[in-house]
Amino acid sequence: MTTDKDLRFLSSCENEDLRILCDILTHDRLDNIRITEQLTSTDEYNRSYPEDMLFLVPQISNELLKYGSNTLSTLWNREPDSYATVLRRVCKQMDVKISEHDTVTKMEHNLLTTLCRDTLNRMSERELRLLANENGIPDKTLTRQALTAALLLALRTSCPVLARIAARVIQYIVEIIIVRGVATAGIETATRAVGGVLGPVGWIALGAWTVYDITSPAYRVCIPAVLQVAYMRLNRFNGKERRAA
Repeated sequence: MTTDKDLRFLSSCENEDLRILCDILTHDRLDNIRITEQLTSTDEYNRSYPEDMLFLVPQISNELLKYGSNTLSTLWNREPDSYATVLRRVCKQMDVKISEHDTVTKMEHNLLTTLCRDTLNRMSERELRLLANENGIPDKTLTRQALTAALLLALRTSCPVLARIAARVIQYIVEIIIVRGVATAGIETATRAVGGVLGPVGWIALGAWTVYDITSPAYRVCIPAVLQVAYMRLNRFNGKERRAA
C-alpha cells in the first residue's frame, strides 16, 4: 500500500495526533464504529491501535482518501483520489478561497484560517481579550472590533498563532463529532456534555462548524479528518522552525 505523497509526513507525527485522526475516520459521536469504515477490522489496526499508530499510517491515509473520493470510483475498486484533490473538495464545501495553482500547504493554511476566522467572529469581547492575552496581543486599549482585526491579522501573518488557535478549535470540533471519553446518552446529551466540559468557546466552535452545510455523511468524516491533517502539518512545520531557531 503506497501512501499519498502529501500524506507521507504523517509518519513523523505524534502518536496521539495520529490516534485522533484514526478515531475521526472510524468512530462516530456516540463512539460507535462507523458502518462504512474498513480500518478497524484489519490486522494492522488490531496490532497497532492505540499505542503504535505510526505502523497504521498507510492504512489511515488510504481510509481518508476513500472518504474523500468519488463514491462511484471507490465502488468499482479504482484507486482513490489524491489528497490534493480531496483537499480541494473540502475547501470548496467550506467556501474557502483557493486557486487552481495553490499548493497543498497553501490550501490547508487557507482552510484553517477560514475556520478560525469564523470562530473569532462569534466570540464575545471577553473571550477575544483572553485569546489576545494568550497570543501576546496588548488588548486594554482596543475595542472589540480592533481586537478582532488584530487577531485576524495574527492568523494571517503568524503560523504559531494560527497553530494555537486552530488547535483549540479543532479540539472542540473533534470532541463534538466523535465524543470519545465523554459519557453519552444520545446525540443532544453528548453535545451538551461537550459544551459543559469545554466551556463557552466550545459552543462557539460548534457554531462555526454548523455554519457549513455538512449534509453528506462522507463530508462529516472527511472534513474534520482533513482539518486534523492540516493542523498536524502546520504543527510539525512550527516544530521544525522552533528547533532551527
